[in-house]
Amino acid sequence: MLTGTAPGLAGHAHLADRLTELRRLRRPVVRDFTGRVRDLVVLASSSRSGSSMLAEMLRRTPALLHLRAEFNPYLRLAGLVPPDSGTGSDQLDAAHLAALPPARRRVFDEELSLDVGRPDPTVAPEQFLLDAAWRFTIQWPTLEIDLAAWLDTARRVLAELRSQPDFDPACLSQAARFHARLHAALAVRGVPIRTGYYDMPPHLAGPPWRQDVRGAPGDLLVEEPPFVLTVGWRYATAHDLATRPLVIKTPSNAYRLGFLRALFPNARMRVLHLTRNPAGSINGLYDGWLYHGFHAHKMDRPLNITGYGRDRPEDRWWWKFDLPQGWQDYTRATLPDVCALQWRSCHRAILDDAATLRLPYLRVRFEDLVRSAQSRAGVLTRITDWLGVPMDGPLRAIAADGLRDPVVATAPPQPGRWRRRSELVRAAIGGPERRLAEELGYDDDESWI
Repeated sequence: MLTGTAPGLAGHAHLADRLTELRRLRRPVVRDFTGRVRDLVVLASSSRSGSSMLAEMLRRTPALLHLRAEFNPYLRLAGLVPPDSGTGSDQLDAAHLAALPPARRRVFDEELSLDVGRPDPTVAPEQFLLDAAWRFTIQWPTLEIDLAAWLDTARRVLAELRSQPDFDPACLSQAARFHARLHAALAVRGVPIRTGYYDMPPHLAGPPWRQDVRGAPGDLLVEEPPFVLTVGWRYATAHDLATRPLVIKTPSNAYRLGFLRALFPNARMRVLHLTRNPAGSINGLYDGWLYHGFHAHKMDRPLNITGYGRDRPEDRWWWKFDLPQGWQDYTRATLPDVCALQWRSCHRAILDDAATLRLPYLRVRFEDLVRSAQSRAGVLTRITDWLGVPMDGPLRAIAADGLRDPVVATAPPQPGRWRRRSELVRAAIGGPERRLAEELGYDDDESWI
């Protein structure tokens, strides 16, 4: 039986040195950052349930604070994911934070302070470039680069784009232009970046050889692909932390609610629970396991999951998405059964821990976000009312129009896509999944979209 994950970040001093240099260049940081947060909202869901989409919608209002992307890279840098965490899964609680050495805890806090904020098209060019350099470093942690030369290349690319009147670094499509041109310029200098690992429109990603990917981007990952794009971003101030809710979105946080409450000790903590019916979620997870991204945990030996790794045998060394307790019993299961495990484990943990910790709680459904503009507006109004922030113009616009470009999507959104492999998906939905679906408010599967 496969017993564990492969070695993590321990011993990679060169990466720590590069990140230390970037923290120095990106400062100042807000001291005692996590202690200053007064309102924490955990957007909790299972993977492939639309949390990236909902988070991107909520980023449109300046009334909220966010991480730029997922929470996992900070945990990985702090040694709080397997195997370094010693938990054998994504589970974390307050004891794991208490055991963190003071120096590592301080770095954890400082890195978060340089990420929490909100989109801003007016951010200073040098801050944008340093933020992009940090993100590039965690995306390619084993790549030896000269920071000064990298920044010189990036400055020239950004200056060219900023000379064009329509360039907005806080816009995802415009940020994709910057990254595509930067990767092309780096390729000229002999840096072979595969743009196919980025969450970027294919028409911007460059020639086929830059889009062609096999397996994971490397044996050591800090950020999981598909990699996010750096956008113009304003860091949160101490005043922001005292007056604006901070929304944190990462599906594996379903197993970390107790840890998060300890990490932000002075914050009111609330759970915004986003659900999706099991068929749609399992189908989305299935697509993701077969996709050329979402590598999360390197294994100490290949997985023997039926239906996984046929097209990319290298992927068998990687567990994708969240790592629930009991995953070891599924290393020889069918892929739909693994996906069902991930769906039910996340939602069971959210329900149980929110109740045990007595956390204020609001449940919304993915299906209502995609059903119609009117339905989407109703969901966003419920959320803003619950959070105590206005349903402002940007949120009303996103409610009416939706997102122009899908976020971290394996295929264009389409209602009922799971029915294309209905027999396979239904076979993975047994009694535990159906009972949990009913508990989450889902009726007969003929109504699932």
